[in-house]
Amino acid sequence: MTPRLQLQRGFSLIELAIVLVIIGLLIGGGIVALQTATERQQRSEQRQQMREIRDALYGFAMSRRHLPCPDRDDDLDGLEDRDGDGTCAVLEGALPWATLGLGSRDAWGSRLRYRVHGAYAEEPDNGMAFGLEPEPGIELAVYERFQEDDLIAENIPALVVSYGPDGGRIWTDSGFTCPGLGEGLSREAVENCDSDSAIFYNPGYQRDDGEGGFQQMLMWLSEPVFKARMIEAGHLP
Repeated sequence: MTPRLQLQRGFSLIELAIVLVIIGLLIGGGIVALQTATERQQRSEQRQQMREIRDALYGFAMSRRHLPCPDRDDDLDGLEDRDGDGTCAVLEGALPWATLGLGSRDAWGSRLRYRVHGAYAEEPDNGMAFGLEPEPGIELAVYERFQEDDLIAENIPALVVSYGPDGGRIWTDSGFTCPGLGEGLSREAVENCDSDSAIFYNPGYQRDDGEGGFQQMLMWLSEPVFKARMIEAGHLP
């Protein structure tokens, strides 16, 4: 066979198969890398948004002498909902983004959950600063793990939850729902969307391995810092 004929022979089927496998591996690796980069970017954006929410809540309290109430789930206009007597219509609902002058959704395009302690959201009476002593039985606290005594923070004035990639399953067209165990959420994640609880969990970010990796992000106000801000604003002695 002449050299000219050897050059014109081309690739064999085995060689083509090897090339296709290599291309597939490169594409697959590129997709994973892109997904990882996107995930990191979303989490970075959410951390920044949480800082902005924290500052807005502190600023609101320093100006009004109380924290805002949540926006009720069945009336998501971004405004806090109060009853006629000045108390909160609900203590847990959507973040009142319009009241705070913030964006309405998290980095994944879902609503943010907002839980406030009633003692910190009461409107001041007769020019007096709001009461700051937590009422028995409704203390807000954050633990690291479910059913473990790993307390992270207690006597929390307010807390905000981003449900991360799972937000689309929790904030649905039908309203706020909470998937049960066995539906791809960890026990801590399920407890964080249980509206009956004043206890939240923050075990730290875990990749979703199909068994409910914890991917939520929590932000809460510190009671000592909150009181210091109120003293700074002249609302507490």
